[in-house]
Amino acid sequence: MIQGREPYQLWRKRNRVRLIDVAKYCGCSVSAISQWENNLINISDELVENYNKFIKEFEDGKVKYD
Repeated sequence: MIQGREPYQLWRKRNRVRLIDVAKYCGCSVSAISQWENNLINISDELVENYNKFIKEFEDGKVKYD
């Protein structure tokens, strides 16, 4: 059963999105995103909102990354 933050990690892997791309978009460290996805730390609501915006823009074809 999928819980909590696992859908973010699964989405990222299915879409071959790297942690660094999400971190750059959100304005935080790769470590913060990784630890949050693995339920080791909490991040601000603002960072979660930015992650959700990244997903939406990616799916709409608007996100450009290296």
